[in-house]
Amino acid sequence: MEIWKDIPGYGNHYQASSLGNIRVKDRYVEKFCGLINKNVKQFYKGRLLRPTKADKWNHLSVHLGYNKQRKTVLVHKLVLLAFVGPAPDGMECCHNNGVASDNTIENLRWDTHKNNNADRKRHGNYPTGKNHYMYGKKMPEEHKQKLIQIHKTRIRTPEESQRRSEMMKERWSKEKAKRLTNNAI
Repeated sequence: MEIWKDIPGYGNHYQASSLGNIRVKDRYVEKFCGLINKNVKQFYKGRLLRPTKADKWNHLSVHLGYNKQRKTVLVHKLVLLAFVGPAPDGMECCHNNGVASDNTIENLRWDTHKNNNADRKRHGNYPTGKNHYMYGKKMPEEHKQKLIQIHKTRIRTPEESQRRSEMMKERWSKEKAKRLTNNAI
């Protein structure tokens, strides 16, 4: 059974359903009418909003209007906002089954970016190697120079330098031992 709840923050005009649908409610809107030269209330019948594909990962979005502004919002965020509440600090919307177009409330949760990426890897939706968007592309020169500048201006405390030096020595000794054991076989 489909359950509808109001979406907070959009003038009490919109609702989200437990099945991932978004609708606009019946409402009166005050508008200026030039024929009679005064404001009139116009009735708008509620309707189901048709989501559009928002990105290449198949997330869905809808267009919402409120306070004379139009805003494109992802459906999964609206469903969580209506049923769970606003995202806690540092949290983002996650799809439990890895299907970005499945916006049922049972499939959504607020979680950390790290856990969201772990989900994507588990579901096979995390591009790596040849599937990664940067594979085979050169880093833009301005980005490269910015990284070099950040690295050059990084000042380490003596404790940080000592800890880094010890860490690198340990890593090199492990790699050297590994090479020696591989050569001995």
